[in-house]
Amino acid sequence: MSICPHCGGNACYEQAVSEEVTTSFCFGCGYSTSTLMIEGSELANKTLETSPELYKDVMFIDEDSKVWFPSTVTLPTKGMVFLDGTSKDNWKWAAIKAIEITEEERAKFPKDQTHKMDMKSINQFEREDFMEALDSIGFFDVEVV
Repeated sequence: MSICPHCGGNACYEQAVSEEVTTSFCFGCGYSTSTLMIEGSELANKTLETSPELYKDVMFIDEDSKVWFPSTVTLPTKGMVFLDGTSKDNWKWAAIKAIEITEEERAKFPKDQTHKMDMKSINQFEREDFMEALDSIGFFDVEVV
């Protein structure tokens, strides 16, 4: 764990993926980056090209030129947490639950998919409540193997 350059909290989880690559994910503010996400890099530029406008508007570049984006967390059988809003001044975290696909719906989904996201279950959380949003979809109940 380290101090997050975006929110200043101490809940920033760092993981060495390889000798060259480290990822950072802040449970406090919900932003993430890696040592490959350097401003102007191919990866940062591709991420910018494919990100929704709101994510682009609220991204953060730290003093080491690492680009931090808000995270989207998806647990296929539990739910999803994502950014929801209309502008950099008007957004919150949103959490939706996953529900089982019914037999009537089965033909519309890939064979191995058992759940779908239920937009009717949407709950919004303040910017500083990212962990609560994760908790609402059972993120901390997932068994790590």
